[in-house]
Amino acid sequence: MSTKQNKRKQEKAKQQEKLAKKEAFKKFLNQFKPLMIAVALWIITLMILHLPAIKDDVAYFFIKFTLDSSMLFGNILFIPVESHFFPNISVNGYTMTVVMECTAYNFYIFIIYLSLLSPVKWKQRLITLLIFLVAVFVVNNLRFVTMGYIGLYSEQLFHYVHDYLWNILFGFMVFLIWAWRYKSTWDTEEELEEKSNK
Repeated sequence: MSTKQNKRKQEKAKQQEKLAKKEAFKKFLNQFKPLMIAVALWIITLMILHLPAIKDDVAYFFIKFTLDSSMLFGNILFIPVESHFFPNISVNGYTMTVVMECTAYNFYIFIIYLSLLSPVKWKQRLITLLIFLVAVFVVNNLRFVTMGYIGLYSEQLFHYVHDYLWNILFGFMVFLIWAWRYKSTWDTEEELEEKSNK
């Protein structure tokens, strides 16, 4: 093989490698672009919800929703959950004050954007959204029940679990559900695409 042919072969291999890298990066961006847009929209929405003109009304809505749902959840599970005056909630006699950050509102908003912007069919997006909403709703209500019992046991442990553990668990749960739904729906769509190409 001549030197010219060898050079051409090397150049062709380099071009193919460049194209493959470009294609891989493009695929990576397509897969993670919805996540980046969801994060950006989430941040913008949080900023809007904290505008002085609407901040108090938004907080009242989310706190009231959380109090009502926690009491309903407690009644279903036969756990003594009461709210004698807004915004307090009492679990088995241990009283806690519910503030905006306790309502998981930021997780609700994030999962709405994350689900609706996923690069899958609309049916799958809505199923994912429903799974997310139910999971966050149930876990947040369980949080109030467990925090009440932890508070009865130890005030120090209450603050540690409240400030760190629950936020980490929520974030981890959102990531796991998104990864599971995204992978399963992406695999299904790829299989359907392969079948249609045959």
